Amino acid sequence: MFRHVLKQSILLTTLLSFSVIGAVEDSQSFMGVGITDGTKYYAPLEFEPIFRLGVIFDEQHRVVANYSHGFSSGVTSIHLAYDYLYPLSETRRWQAFAGGSVGYKFGLYDVNDWTFGGQTGIRYQINDTMSADFGYRVFDTLDEWKEHELGQLGNIYISIDFEM
Repeated sequence: MFRHVLKQSILLTTLLSFSVIGAVEDSQSFMGVGITDGTKYYAPLEFEPIFRLGVIFDEQHRVVANYSHGFSSGVTSIHLAYDYLYPLSETRRWQAFAGGSVGYKFGLYDVNDWTFGGQTGIRYQINDTMSADFGYRVFDTLDEWKEHELGQLGNIYISIDFEM
């Protein structure tokens, strides 16, 4: 019961936060979908879908809520990430990004726990309303920290975002 209420509370709080942040002047809200190669300490290789909701403000700060679920491992992850966007071209079509994230993971075969980590990658602005990310993310829980090798903690992801 408590887990269900906690999941719903996190989702509701995230959605409300983005509606407030999206009202800030010079901001651009977006939603997106993607895929990741999963966290390797649960399965050798498991592709997981990603659903994203975020806001870019002042053209160089981004806040993104990510939801992913591993169908084989049964692990669901919800995390909130901040990225600093650094333009690689004058038109800002290519941007490097780096930042940190916090979240919560839960699942069928897993102990529920808070997560923390970081991410880096490249963002490409395809057109005025669509962009793509290719990134690498490392995160783990406080309880399991240092029980895994670094290669088990990271995952590669690609996503496509659409301006709202």
